[in-house]
This record gives sequence, structure tokens and C-alpha cells, in this order.
Amino acid sequence: MYAMLCGLFPTTQPRGKRVRRPGSCQRRPEVVSCYISAPQLVERALLPASLWAPTSTMSAIATPRPLGSSPIHRLPPELLIDIFVACSDHPSDDLSPIVITQVCRYWKDVAYLSPRIWQRIYLYEHHPSTLSHDQAEWWIHKSEPLPFDVRIEAHTPDMILPLLSPVLSRMSRLRKCTIAGTLQEEFDFSKYTFDRSKGDIIEHLNIVVKGISAMGPLGLLEDSETIDERPVDVFRVRTSDASPELTMHLSIYALPLASAMKPIPIVSLYISEYTLDVTTDVVRMLNFLRCLPLLETFHFAGWPQEGEPILPGLLQPVRLMKLRSLLLRSTCSVRAILAHLDAPALEELYLEHTNVDFELRTDPYVAQQSPPEEGESDDEAHDFSQSPWSDHATGMGLRALLRRSRPPLRVLHMDYADMRTKDFRWCFDRLDRLREFRIVGSDMSDRVVGMLAPVRRRWLTFGIANARAADDPRGVWEVRLPSLTKLAIWHCQRVSGDALVQALRERVRFTDWAAEEGRMATVESVAIVGCSEFLHHHGQLLADTLGERLRGT
Repeated sequence: MYAMLCGLFPTTQPRGKRVRRPGSCQRRPEVVSCYISAPQLVERALLPASLWAPTSTMSAIATPRPLGSSPIHRLPPELLIDIFVACSDHPSDDLSPIVITQVCRYWKDVAYLSPRIWQRIYLYEHHPSTLSHDQAEWWIHKSEPLPFDVRIEAHTPDMILPLLSPVLSRMSRLRKCTIAGTLQEEFDFSKYTFDRSKGDIIEHLNIVVKGISAMGPLGLLEDSETIDERPVDVFRVRTSDASPELTMHLSIYALPLASAMKPIPIVSLYISEYTLDVTTDVVRMLNFLRCLPLLETFHFAGWPQEGEPILPGLLQPVRLMKLRSLLLRSTCSVRAILAHLDAPALEELYLEHTNVDFELRTDPYVAQQSPPEEGESDDEAHDFSQSPWSDHATGMGLRALLRRSRPPLRVLHMDYADMRTKDFRWCFDRLDRLREFRIVGSDMSDRVVGMLAPVRRRWLTFGIANARAADDPRGVWEVRLPSLTKLAIWHCQRVSGDALVQALRERVRFTDWAAEEGRMATVESVAIVGCSEFLHHHGQLLADTLGERLRGT
């Protein structure tokens, strides 16, 4: 690029004695050299503004005197800007704005004071990640307030998100994004009326981890997810009556390394493992979550298989201050994930299909903990379970989450996800804000159902204090889960109908009385479905107390 300019507008002096004329544009011989690599030029350019101190306005640029100077030195700044923009209009000229600023002080001032020159950002996977991030941030800063375009050159889809990460936090000005390499896509953001006032216009990020299934015959990553034999778009728009919603979809070999990422302002993340060839890397996933500090919804769906052993010292808690909804489905890593999330705002927790009938051996870091965590011992109730190992892991993971974060959990759904009797008791004693509890396919015993009935306690820690019925001289009574309004028990085959009737009738009578006194909420909906020991006459007995609040049996 620079050689082309020199060919059109020669800047060399005649042979003989060099004469420096006032106002002439003098080259600095140390900056334009074929021995300076592109990364070095970027590193030289990405310096604080105080080190180059450009003039504040374009009119303040001292235009050199035209006498005796080369033709290019007689060009006004406006025309010089047009030339510089043309020179930076091709992917091969990805660093041309930096090269221009290294020629002379006059060119440098013109380049730094013209946002048009910095409107096109070219990022390549073969450049170091930190260098690409610095380049993107510098170009975005210098192009302000104009819109900018981004082009990603990546032969491996795994590098798309790391390269885009510094751009995603400034999408309010993004005009067009082009992806070249294995994936070919060009998305024009200016065609849609996104709400750019909030900065981040991407609503959801969907990641499919394919493992070796994403590898082509030559060992290169390819996108095997197609629609009509066409690759699935990375950017997708869903139109509605309100403003359109933008989502981002990626099929990759493995989650990006945290060291290759910049923080991204994504609020909804969905990760799914494509096949059994993929083993959950909990350490890598938790480190990746550190790059999403604004995350509000996180769904993870894996496969019920053991992953690689997790050695001591590799897992560190991840603090997600805004996480409100968490779903874990079909994974044996429930304990490792729950025990290392710090989510003080969590309101909804969904555990689905996490029961397994084989022993879990993926947590050697647990065996080396000294002293052991509270509740690590065997369940004293010795109740039957078809999945004792996963029950233990789920219970200990939920204990750790509640102990660390103390979240205001309002919804807990356990769909073929179970715990030990001692874990139910421990959690019920601490979930004083839980409003909706749904459990499906559990092996829980009558002891767990009995925990829903009122209990008498001499010293109260949770629940309502000093709730005393007028005709009850025995003392203070309370209920676990004092905010519970919706209860659903589906396909729990080891719970007897008598236990359900007794516990729920006692609870409803107590909470109805307490609700009239303004002390607590009462039950609004109860559903008992598919429980073989809950017979027709049990439903009639319960309906006498619940009335229309008994939704189905």
C-alpha cells in the first residue's frame, strides 16, 4: 500500500545535499521499513493518546507549504483522507491505517482525526488473540461516532467467537459483519430496526459443542449442521410485533478458552453437547462463564456419561451476579457445576434427567477435601433409591449453591433429578422464598412428603415465628417452605397415598389459618399425577380440604 502511494507521488529528494524547507513533511526513516512486522506496527500504534498528542481539530492541522515539495504534500486533508480510505478498503490492507500513521506527523494527524479511515476492521485467526482484541478495540475507538464494519477470516469456527468478543460489547455501531473461511456469511445489521439504545442487540447465544463430530475428513473443523444442504447462519433474526430479536448460533469443536476471550454482554446462553463423543469439560465451561458477567439465563444440556476426572485446585467459583435462571439437563457434572457457581440473584433452578444408576468417579477433588463438607456422610434414613450416587451428587451440589450464594430461589423443578432424604430436609429448611416446587420421577419416601406438614420447633431458625393457633396450647408451630403456593408431584412411585393426604391436609389447614392472619402464603395449586399409590379415595379425601386447588390426580 505504501509502495503504491510512493509510486504515484514520489517523495524522494534529488541527489545531493538535502535541504529542509519550512513546513515540509519529513519522513522518519525508522518507522517505514520492510523489517517491521505487522504485529510490531500495531503494538507501536496502540499507545495512549498522550504519546502521540494529535491536534484537536482537522482545521488545526498545519498543511505543509507546497513550494518544492512532492505532489502528495500539496493535497488538502480532505483528499488525503479519501486516498487513505481507499487504501484500507481491502482485507489485504488490514493494518493500512497503522502504516499510514507511521509515515510522517502530517499523515498521522490526518489519520487520527478522521474516523472514516478506521471504519473497516479485519481480524484473522492466525494473529495472536490479544493483538486482534487490541486492534479491534483501537479501530472501534478511532472510528467513533461513525458505524463500522467487521470481517472475520477464520478457517476454524472455534475462533469466530473469540475474534468477535471485543466487537459484541459495541454492537450499537456495528453496520456489517462478514465471516470468511469455512463459514461464509455476510450480515447487514442496518437492514433491521434493532433497539441499539441498550448497546447489546444479541438476545441469545446458542453453542453446540460437537467434539470430533465437527472434524472433517482432513481434520479441519466444519459445520455439519445444515438446512437444505446450506450451512446454518451464525446470525439469525426473529421478527415480532416489537423490535426484532437477534440470536447467534455456533457449532464448534470445544468451548473457547477464557484466555482467548474478551468479556461479552450476553444475557442468555444455551450450551448443548451434540453427541456422546463429547465429554463435559467443567473447568473449561466455568472459565468460559467468567467471560459473561451479565448472564441472566444459562441452559446446559449434556449426556449422562462420566467426564474426565477433576483434580484438586482446578475448579474455582464463578460469580454471576445477574444469573436468574439455571437449567442443567442430562449431565453427570451437576455437583461440580452447582458447587462452583456463585449466583446471589438466582430465582429459578431446573434440574432435568440427571439420575444415573452407576457410580460417579469424576470428582477426585471431593475425596481429597479435608475436612469433608457437611452432609458428605451416608444418608441416615437409608431410604431406597435407584440412583444413590447421582442423588448424593445432586444434593451436595445444591447444598453448596445455597450455602455460598443464599439465592432468593422461587422456582425449583426436579425432573428425574433426585436427592437423599437428608438433602431434602436440609434444603427445605433454607428455601424460605420458594413458591413453586415440581418433582417428577423421584424415589423420595414418605419421610420427604412428611416434611411438608407443620412441625413443632422450640427454637426457630426458618419459617414464621410464634405462629400459634388459638386452640393449640402446645407451643410454636411452623412449616418448611413457608412461601410455597404451587406443588406438583408426578410419577413418584414410592410415595404412599396416605402420607400425601395426611401431610397436605395438615399443611393446608395450617397455612389457610396463617394466611387469614397475614402471616404467610397458602397453597394455591396442587397436582398429583401418575403416583401409583395415590388412589381414587385419596383424591376424594384431599379434595375435601383443597377443593378446586387440587388440579389433577
